[in-house]
Amino acid sequence: MKKGKEPEKEKIREKGKEEKKTEVEKEKIKGKEKGKEEKSNCKEEEKRKERETEKEKDQLKGKEEKEKDNSALTKPPLEPPEKNKQILVLGLDGAGKTSVLHSLALNRVQHSVAPTQGFNAVCINTEDSQMEFLEIGGSEPFRSYWEMYLSRGLLLIFVVDSADHNRLPEAKKHLHQLIETNPILPLVVFANKQDLEAAYRITDIHEALALSEVGNDRKMFLFGTQVTENGSEIPSVMQDAKDLIAHLAADM
Repeated sequence: MKKGKEPEKEKIREKGKEEKKTEVEKEKIKGKEKGKEEKSNCKEEEKRKERETEKEKDQLKGKEEKEKDNSALTKPPLEPPEKNKQILVLGLDGAGKTSVLHSLALNRVQHSVAPTQGFNAVCINTEDSQMEFLEIGGSEPFRSYWEMYLSRGLLLIFVVDSADHNRLPEAKKHLHQLIETNPILPLVVFANKQDLEAAYRITDIHEALALSEVGNDRKMFLFGTQVTENGSEIPSVMQDAKDLIAHLAADM
């Protein structure tokens, strides 16, 4: 009887071993699967963090760009790129500076309705040279820039409205304030709007602006100008003024 029970015990032991082995294998498989899952979760977490980092970078970049834009909006009127020497075009608001300047550039009358708000840089080509003009707005907020740029000027073009008698004393005051800081800066005065019935003649403008007091060492020229029919050729006097300005600029 004892001999018959021995094989049974062996079978039970073997079965136990197999079951234990199976359990161990299952645990190993579970461990591997858990490891894979943890590794996968780790990768997902890394990807999530990368996405968050990229999102934060984009948000920061957007914030910086917005701050840059806001900063630009709070600056004073846009300033032109700094040139070594330019021909300055100044005068009170409404004198016709922009129309005169564009007409000189195009050789055709070019009316401008809107006043210049800040700066207007224009390049004019001639047969022998290229001239850089800088017009600065004539309304009160922009006049503080006039003297700042005067030191960089090759010469000064000052435009007045010949028909606006009431503002000629104001134009005279600003003109003399400008030129007293530079006794040799060449001066070209445009007595503009000569086509209007109320316009002062050239001799009257010369007297009203006290041009005899601009200094003996200064080259000074006075032209009576007008920009009449839009698109028409500029009057011969404006062509003469353009040629003179090119000659003066070349000598500087």
